[in-house]
Amino acid sequence: MSINLNGNKLIVTFKFNNAIVQAIRMVPGRKFNVAKKHWEVPVECVVDCVDLMRPHGITPTLPVVELYNAQKALQKAADEVKNTPEEQVEYLGTLPLMGYQRVGAKFMRIIPSPLVGDEPGLGKTLQTIAALEGVSGRILVLCPASLKYQWAEELDKWRENSHTVIDGTRDERARQWNADTRWHVANYELLLHDEIPDFDVIVCDEATRLSNPNTKTAKLLRALSSTKRIALTGTPVSNSPLDVFGIVDWLCPKYLGSYFSFVDRYCVKEQRFNRIVGFKNLEELAEKVQRIMIRRTRDTVLADLPPKTRIDVPFVMSNDERKFYDSIRLMILAELKDVSFDKSTLPMIPVKMLRLKQATDHPRLLGSSVESSKLVALKELLDPIIKSGEKAIVFTRFAEMAKILLNELAKYNPKMIIGKIDAVSRQQAVGEFSTEVGSGLIIMTEAGAYGLNLQAASYVIHYDLPWSIAKLEQREGRAHRKGQTKPVTVYSLIAKKSIDEYVAKVLYKKSAISAQILGEEDVHNILYE
Repeated sequence: MSINLNGNKLIVTFKFNNAIVQAIRMVPGRKFNVAKKHWEVPVECVVDCVDLMRPHGITPTLPVVELYNAQKALQKAADEVKNTPEEQVEYLGTLPLMGYQRVGAKFMRIIPSPLVGDEPGLGKTLQTIAALEGVSGRILVLCPASLKYQWAEELDKWRENSHTVIDGTRDERARQWNADTRWHVANYELLLHDEIPDFDVIVCDEATRLSNPNTKTAKLLRALSSTKRIALTGTPVSNSPLDVFGIVDWLCPKYLGSYFSFVDRYCVKEQRFNRIVGFKNLEELAEKVQRIMIRRTRDTVLADLPPKTRIDVPFVMSNDERKFYDSIRLMILAELKDVSFDKSTLPMIPVKMLRLKQATDHPRLLGSSVESSKLVALKELLDPIIKSGEKAIVFTRFAEMAKILLNELAKYNPKMIIGKIDAVSRQQAVGEFSTEVGSGLIIMTEAGAYGLNLQAASYVIHYDLPWSIAKLEQREGRAHRKGQTKPVTVYSLIAKKSIDEYVAKVLYKKSAISAQILGEEDVHNILYE
């Protein structure tokens, strides 16, 4: 009965014992080799394996003990950094970091593949540059297209001038990939089109792009070799614990086992459709994730950050709107009446529900001439804000709705950022909004929710709520972030007895699960009671 090291596997042998079998089934990535009649465990899971097997009298060999001790020492060093008072953490670099940022930079240096889950606005970009200051080798930053030039500006600001932004035609990009610079900054989509050379360090910004490990982007990214990987995301759990698997599986392959063993261990499945309906063992999952993750919230590290207040703005749809909304709802029910639901047909439900969200936003989106009560509520909300000299951001899920708002709210000289607007124009819109006295409003889709700094705004208005906690916090983090000097008020427009109320309840549930996995004592970002 022993644990031996064989290449990149641990070989666990013991006489059949039901208690031991139950214990080893708790080790991520474990697999029984029928031919050789032993269990095989990835070396990445040595700590779990040894800790679970030792109480049953299964002893590790010396090479396994050495590997175990090295992993425990690394974990101890990382935990000490996280638990040391900020003022006592030494940072051997030149960048002007705040205390918590020194902690983050040092943590990133210690852990080979760290997950930085700080809330939006705490300077994950700066911490990453500081962590890699003086590190030799080529660095690749992958991020949304809208953030490429913001990364370039940050690198310039902190004297990391040896960088190349991958952009332009295929031939131009081919030359840029091979440029003799230390940093290369590219958007995720280029993984699908370009031949990517090897890098020593890969940084994934807005790493929720990796939440689904089965996408082509995630698979191509996993195929790239590097000695160090860093994942940055303000919302490691945006919809469900499955989001964590995709990110961690890229950072530390096999650390959480296979996707199917992960689902088996942490998900509750409904037998009829074999779909996930709940989650289990979340405390265990949280303990594993927190070994490689550092996460701070704005209210715990920025004592001087102004408060953020969330306020629902419920309103009643007009009679004409209610009739229109109900007609759309009944139409959808009729379309689904004869559908035989299985794995292939279930995804159509959220697609059809988009029509209900459009109906509450503005019937015009669905070809109706009925007026929008939500638009009236928005105007009533905005008028005193703008007249008082304050600035506001209005977010909507739909590009066409953004265009309607741009026209309807023209008197406020609004700026607009939607997906089709290029990065340079976005930065220009942000600059004008932030500095011009007469520009008090900026309208955005999710294209503007990532990475942009809009501390000039002290009001954020969700014209419609996203399905995801990640998107919600990214939206609000544009204004409520380091550098903000005013209290931030967040309004959510909620049409009563509609899909708006349903989405708010879904977000509340997701927020509670996220807090449990991320180890937060209180659900600090509970949205709607």
